[in-house]
Amino acid sequence: MEIEHQAQAIDTVAALADATRSLLCIYTRELDPGLLDAPAVLDALRALAVRHRGAQVHILMQDPDAPQRAGSPLITLAQRLPSSFVLRVVDEPVDRGYAGAFVASDGGGYYFRALGHRFEGEAELDAPGRSRQLRDEFARFWERARACTELRALGL
Repeated sequence: MEIEHQAQAIDTVAALADATRSLLCIYTRELDPGLLDAPAVLDALRALAVRHRGAQVHILMQDPDAPQRAGSPLITLAQRLPSSFVLRVVDEPVDRGYAGAFVASDGGGYYFRALGHRFEGEAELDAPGRSRQLRDEFARFWERARACTELRALGL
């Protein structure tokens, strides 16, 4: 399905979090203001972390400073549930040039945006093959990224 508007994007990410069994991968530029800080998305992410023991939300971002300055509520949620949320920052120059953004769930769904600063993209809630491709791509970025220590509570 084509995602064309912010409301569709919010509904899709919330549905992906609801369908996640144990791992949700989020590749974002700046924690996607207007999407990852939407109440419906935050509620779905909180429910995932609380509902499934051992569930993980891996968030990989390109710029941690902008959401920190903006006071992103996702940072607060991640600090309150550190056993479920793991944040890393893209560190390699070749990775920093990646223009896309995506959310991929081990429940078989995904939401991909070729231009990460826009809401327009494609999504499927039941496409395990494409979801696996995105999670594999995410894993390659993840291995080269550094821990996002600047967003930990008290900088610890």
